[in-house]
Amino acid sequence: MWRIMFWALGLNVIIGLTLAIRLVGQAGAIGAGYAAKQICSGVFVARLPERFILDTDVLPRLATVGPLARLLDYELDASNKQVVAKMLGQTVTAQHRPRYGCTLGEADHAPLFPFVALVDNALEGPDDTDLAPAPITTPALTSGVGNEQTLQSALDTAFTEPPEGGRNTLAVIVMHRGQIVAERYGAPVTAMTPMQGWSMNKSLMATFIGRQVDKGDLELSAPVLDALRDAGADGKTLDKVDPSLTLRHLLSMTTGFDFSERYFPGDDVTDMLYRQPGMWRSAPDTGHALPPGEQWAYSSGDINTASLMWQQSLKGELYPDWIEAHFSQPLSLDEIVLEPDASGVQVGSSYAYLTARGWARIGQLWLDAWHGRSEVISQAWQRRAVTPGTAKGGEIYGLGFWLNTGHRAFPSAPENTFHAGGNSGQFVVVIPDKELVIVRLGLTLNESRADMNALLDDVLATL
Repeated sequence: MWRIMFWALGLNVIIGLTLAIRLVGQAGAIGAGYAAKQICSGVFVARLPERFILDTDVLPRLATVGPLARLLDYELDASNKQVVAKMLGQTVTAQHRPRYGCTLGEADHAPLFPFVALVDNALEGPDDTDLAPAPITTPALTSGVGNEQTLQSALDTAFTEPPEGGRNTLAVIVMHRGQIVAERYGAPVTAMTPMQGWSMNKSLMATFIGRQVDKGDLELSAPVLDALRDAGADGKTLDKVDPSLTLRHLLSMTTGFDFSERYFPGDDVTDMLYRQPGMWRSAPDTGHALPPGEQWAYSSGDINTASLMWQQSLKGELYPDWIEAHFSQPLSLDEIVLEPDASGVQVGSSYAYLTARGWARIGQLWLDAWHGRSEVISQAWQRRAVTPGTAKGGEIYGLGFWLNTGHRAFPSAPENTFHAGGNSGQFVVVIPDKELVIVRLGLTLNESRADMNALLDDVLATL
């Protein structure tokens, strides 16, 4: 009897130690992955000072999950545009490539969409000296803002640190009737700095897909299972996916996948972003907790599978080339970098870099499309994208966009206001009734301190 009890106790200890070692390994890989990726993109894409990225982004973020910040060791190789980070015995590399930005690790097999090297150095991305912030204007419209002093006061408030600190506002742009009426930056960010939108990439991805739907090259009813099969997903993954699952379910985040959108080591989303070479597989690999279409649940994994389907619809065209032709040129975007995972699929959930003026131009595109005056995106698509979902809990979300249903997001803004939102307080808010686009970018770890609603209140009170 005692021998059996001691054996059982020993087995439990072994199992506990094994799980603890696994969790430590995951924490190390995710912490090192976050550091490598953010330092690489911050230095080589955003062209921000290394120390600023470390002190304002990486170390504070790691500190939110315990003592990880003190355990970080990394090396930045400026000549090879590479960052190698180490933590808890795990080593992760982030590599910069021209036009593609920074990517973690390497694919476990040949990339689905190979990275194409460029011989023309002029295409590698401009230096600050090459960029002149172009004016944003819609000639057919004129600004109706008459109280510039009040607007500047609104910006003063947006950049003022609260008593507890941590707001870290870095850029604000107010556009009215297609013209910039207020604009400010916090050092070291300038008008030429590409800024990470985090989950605002989801709204971008929905817009890219909308372009393909408008052209007839993609359908919202497209089966996800076919796309996964064409991408080479194994039978284990395919067996977990409901045959009725479509691209619409992915964009509306109603897949029913058992995907955890919490941001701690070992959760599905952190494992996806910092450990998986093919992020498009992460959500399908969790299987369904609910049937498709029944329940809304925020999921970065869903959008990365949608990214795969968008890229497949390009039929071999390099996605940077496609974006240049369909968005950068017609919208006069000064710079846009959309980073892929190691399989070559753009990380549509999280990794988009545009200048603040670039984000404002995208917001103006959404506003113009909503009013039916865009040649890039149809009014039918944009209106569909900001129609409240019908699944349980989905009334606050459309197809890649947050909605103001019931004035829940922004109480004093019109109900048809919609926005793209991202981690650390990134916002592009579109208010169709007021011909307004408002951009706010920052590094606000406690997102409530961004207080976007107060900024909207101040701007709306000015008009």
